Order: sequence, then C-alpha cells, then structure tokens
Amino acid sequence: MGTALKGNIGRFQMFAFGFGSIIGSAWCVLVGSWLASAGPGGAVVGFLAGGIVVCCIGACYAELTSRVPVTGTEFSYVLHIFGRPLAFFVGWFIALAWICVTIFEGLAIAWLFEQLAPGVPDKVLYTVLSTDVTRNQLFIGLAGAPLIALLNYQGGNLLARFHSTLTYGFIAMSLGFVVLMLFQGHPLNLQPVFPAAGPVWWQGALGIFAQCAFLLCGFQAVSQMVEERANHMSLGLVFRILVLAIGAATAFYCLVVIATATATPWSVLTGGKLAFVDAARTLAWGHVLAPTVLLTAMLSLVKTWNGVFMMAARMLIALTRNGLLPALFSRAPGRSGVPAPVVLAILIFNLAGIFLGRGAIGLLVDTITISLVLGYAICCVGLLMLRRREALAQPGIVPVRPPVLAVGVVGSIAMAGAALVMPPIQLGGFPLVYLVFPGWALIGAIAFAAMRVKVQHNPDIV
Repeated sequence: MGTALKGNIGRFQMFAFGFGSIIGSAWCVLVGSWLASAGPGGAVVGFLAGGIVVCCIGACYAELTSRVPVTGTEFSYVLHIFGRPLAFFVGWFIALAWICVTIFEGLAIAWLFEQLAPGVPDKVLYTVLSTDVTRNQLFIGLAGAPLIALLNYQGGNLLARFHSTLTYGFIAMSLGFVVLMLFQGHPLNLQPVFPAAGPVWWQGALGIFAQCAFLLCGFQAVSQMVEERANHMSLGLVFRILVLAIGAATAFYCLVVIATATATPWSVLTGGKLAFVDAARTLAWGHVLAPTVLLTAMLSLVKTWNGVFMMAARMLIALTRNGLLPALFSRAPGRSGVPAPVVLAILIFNLAGIFLGRGAIGLLVDTITISLVLGYAICCVGLLMLRRREALAQPGIVPVRPPVLAVGVVGSIAMAGAALVMPPIQLGGFPLVYLVFPGWALIGAIAFAAMRVKVQHNPDIV
C-alpha cells in the first residue's frame, strides 16, 4: 500500500476543502471582465450553464470515488479502468496542473497586496515574459510557500482546522459584502441585464462557460481526502458534499455578479481591474469596505493555495504507491502520513515558479485548464466504459443517473476541445503552452521508462 494517510475529517471540513479549493480570487479580480463581456444576465447564464456541466462532471468523479475510494483522483480512476501507462501520464499532468496553481496563488496574493498597500516601497529586480518582477512580489510569494508546505507536512486535523477556519470565515465575510451591496444598491443599476450594444452577450456568456473549467476546478479536493474521512462518513455523503461544493461555488459567483451590478451601474465598472472592490467603495463606509474586501480576497487565496498544495501532494503519493515514482517519495512521513520529499518537491516547484513573475500567469492558466479538462474527459468516458465492464449494483457504489453521466461525458469533451483550441485564438499567435505539454510529456516518458525497468528488476516495488 505504501504511504498511509491519516485523518478524521468530518462533513463540514470536507465541504470546506471542496468549496475552499474552488473559490480563490476570481470573484474579486475578474467580475469586471465578466460584466463587460456579457452583462449581468449573460454572466449569470454562463455560470449556470458551466456550473451544471461541472456538477455533472463532479458527480461522475463522485461515482468513481465510490468505486475506487483511494487518494489520487484521476490517476487512481484511470489506473483502475485503463491501466498503468495512461494512468501515469494522466497523474503526471494533473500533478503539473496543481503545482501550477500553487504558483498562480503565490503570484496572485502578491498582486492583491500591491493593490491593498500601493504605498509600500518596492523595487523592480528584473523582467521576465515582458513583465517586471519586483522585490515585494518575490518576498510575499517566497515567504508564503514554505508556510503552506509546513502546514501540509503536519497535515491531518491541523490542516483541516486551518482550512475550515479560513473557508467559513471567508464565506461569512464575502456574503456580508454581497448583502450590503444588494441592500444599499438599486435594481435599476442592473439595466440593461443583457446589453443590446457593444459585445454580443451570448458570446460573452459562452466565454464564461468555457472559463468554468478553470473557475470551478478544485472540487477534486473532496475525492483526494476520501482516505482521511471520519469513520462515520459514508461514500454517499462524500458524493453529496462534492456536488454541493460545486453548486455552492456556482451560486457564489452568480451572487457576486448580481451584487456588484446592483451596487452601482455596472457599465461604469467594466474598465476597472477590481470591479467588486470599486463597487464596495461606492457604499456607505466604502473607504473601510474596499480594503477589507482586498484583505478577504488575500485570505481566500491562502486557503486555495493550501487546498491545491494538498491535492498536488496526494497525487504524488498515489504515483509513488504504485511504483511510478521513486520510493524516495514515500520516506519521512509527517504525522498525517504525507512524506517530506513529496512536500519538498512541490515547494521547490512553487518557489521556482514564483521567480517567473506575473508574466507567466497566462501560461499557467492555459496549462492548468488543459491538463484538468483532459483529465475530466478521460475520467467521464472511462466511467462510461467501466459501467459496461462492471456491475452497477455493488456494495458501496453510489451511481449517477444516466442523463447526468451523459452531460458529464459530452460536457467534459466539449470543455477539453475548447481548452485545446482557445489559446492561439486568444493570443493571436503560437502559445507557449503548446511547448509545455510535449516537454513535460517527454520528461514523464523518461521517468515512466526508468521506473518500469526498476519494477521489472524488483516486482515487489508495486
């Protein structure tokens, strides 16, 4: 079995890992672009459509979790359905995706700090990808990553309590902002709900629908924690929590759009970088609310950073358990069973990525999105094949309804196709992400071949 994970995570902590790993800073940073492209009505339509599809994908993941109740999510499912070669590369790229998210969070939290305290002295150190990298950016990212790593090494109940405290604190604060905006704003500010001039609203809604592959990722945290759930938690409850986390995140995004557009005429917010903050600033006591919103967004990023670090660690643990990474990665486990080399490897990648600066954010988002949606598609199609191979009525299996499975399969394939073709369209040229994937695949192929030779000489590794 290899590394044994330990925990006693209850339902509320499990929900906190799911919801908290989904919601980062997009609600604060991107709402202006959503309103500009689709208006409040189109943005809500886009999120509802995307939320329904991702809920169906999540339900497919939940059934797979009930069939394969071990950590590793996509890797473990594909290993059970298709075997080791494909499973390795799925796990290899999903691990890359979560590591990229840890880098993204470190860069984003530094940017929010600059917005919160623009007067703090700073200095440009160098330029990468046509973007300046400053002293404060590096300091915040390089200081935060080791703390997140240490927390994940300790793991267990400490990790769960920390994540739950941040998540439920964030929910209380952010919903408070939303309520203030709804009560102090005016419904007429929502007009026009669907803009008649400017960008075509349904095209903007379609773009938001495509973004949901990234904006609603993180629900896998629930499946990743399945081995560490409390004894009284059934797999059926895990199923419901996973889908609920996606539904709650979708509803949260919709509320943020409506509240922002209600607080002040939304057409005046579309040019700003932080429309939600700008809207909060127009309310009574706005000079206090605006920095509080920014501080809340920074705390939100900490919980997401923590959640994706946890998922990256458990993906590497699953690969190591099955003899697809060196046994070194199973040594020196912490109190929760997470090995020190796994934490150290992710930390090194996290720190190195922060040196790339914010010019790498587009590349990171493309890498994350493509890796995750390909995983979605393979797992949903795999579940369809697994149902034909294995009986549905087995003890412990929590099945999804056929229409839900159908939407999950079709939706995941559509999202995967969109993720693959959108980068050159958005960039207007050849995207760097098209070089990342063959490069990472080549490194993976070398690692896979080396481990296969090692297993052939020592079959007891697996």
